[in-house]
Amino acid sequence: MSPDIYVQIPAYKDLELPETLRSLYDRARRPDALRVRVLWQRGPEERLPFDVRRLPRLEIDEIDAGRSEGPNWARHRLQSNWTGERYTLLLDSHHRFVKSWDVTAIDMLEAIRSGGTERPILTAYLPDYHPDFPSKRRRHPYKIYPLGRENGVLMRLTSMPILGWRALHGPIPADFLSLHFLLADGRFNIDVRLNPAIYFFGDEVQTSLRAFAAGYRLFHPHRVLGWHAYDRSARTPHWDDHRDWVSRNRRSLEMLKRLYRSRRPIDGNPQNGRVADFEQHVGLKLWLQ
Repeated sequence: MSPDIYVQIPAYKDLELPETLRSLYDRARRPDALRVRVLWQRGPEERLPFDVRRLPRLEIDEIDAGRSEGPNWARHRLQSNWTGERYTLLLDSHHRFVKSWDVTAIDMLEAIRSGGTERPILTAYLPDYHPDFPSKRRRHPYKIYPLGRENGVLMRLTSMPILGWRALHGPIPADFLSLHFLLADGRFNIDVRLNPAIYFFGDEVQTSLRAFAAGYRLFHPHRVLGWHAYDRSARTPHWDDHRDWVSRNRRSLEMLKRLYRSRRPIDGNPQNGRVADFEQHVGLKLWLQ
């Protein structure tokens, strides 16, 4: 059977990577339908266990962590390896998954499409987990909201539990996307290429804008599909190793300002929407000048 889901995982010096991959496969109803590619930005002492390396259709793109250019550089590189799979899933390297996460997520995506949305994206800030305390994992889904600005530019997002989620029968509309869980049609990798020059902060806001401008509409799952580790104790953030991260982030901020003040169609495509269209949709300015 040819793979149906191209799963993209950037991993930077993350001890949770092996267990994330085990959970991804073990909890899938159709692991044979997965093609998983990891951009493994590894430290000198890191090793992947033998059983993990033998997982079916797992591809490891291995580089020294010192050569890494940042999270969105990694995601851009992963997107370039899409080979026509029906769906694509963007993840992080520190997750756990519910049973049959794959079929459940695709069923949600297709239910949205059946309701009249041509280009749906299913995306979430997954609830938190701690590897040593599985019984404490929360079971309620979250909605993403704007949180913080830098020099007037919306850079950070947060999430809050979806009220009344138990009574919901399907995913709910969303304003912003998460890059640690994003399920879409495979051609998302062509329509919305992650910008490798956007270092980290602000990436989900500008990707939400660009996806909207390209005709995609965002939705949050109404049930929990997995969990995400927000505690960074098991991994090393890229900025801890790369002293130039401040200048990278400053350049990102200036790029975002140029994007948000533009009145032209996004990404130079005359069929795409404009910044003002997205701002009207979400009800706020991306840059308060």
